[in-house]
Amino acid sequence: MTISELEEEIKQIDEWRELCSRLIKEFMAKEDMQKKIFYAKEIHELTQQRNMLETHREFRRVRISRLKLEEQGF
Repeated sequence: MTISELEEEIKQIDEWRELCSRLIKEFMAKEDMQKKIFYAKEIHELTQQRNMLETHREFRRVRISRLKLEEQGF
């Protein structure tokens, strides 16, 4: 995998992370304690998804650093 391919994947991951964050905020805004409307399950699942995406992003960032070092002969 090339650096540019990894950078493209990072961009896609960032878009998905942003979507997760927006959805989390939307679910939190829709909750109504008085009417007993809660979205804990959805919020939890989206938070888990966002955390997984962050891990995948970090893996790709480290891989890019490793490839750059290899290009420099290290």
